[in-house]
Amino acid sequence: MKSTLTEVLDAARALPRAERAEIAQELIASLATTNEHDEARYAELKAAVQVGVDQIDRGESIRIPASELQEYLQGLSREATERGARKPA
Repeated sequence: MKSTLTEVLDAARALPRAERAEIAQELIASLATTNEHDEARYAELKAAVQVGVDQIDRGESIRIPASELQEYLQGLSREATERGARKPA
């Protein structure tokens, strides 16, 4: 038997408060889980950030005036989007 969302919600609402809270916590926890693809993307991002930190530590950083920062970041965003579109999934 397949339950509809309405049926599940009605059944959950009929439970005592403590059990409803437990269900809510379990559902929220299930949203916090990640899949392998998310983990891989996070690892890539973390590695890229580390490359940047290492460059700063070696004195290879650049200075950008605050007035130009938004434009600079938008350019990086466009470049990243273009690279992402070219990269096979």
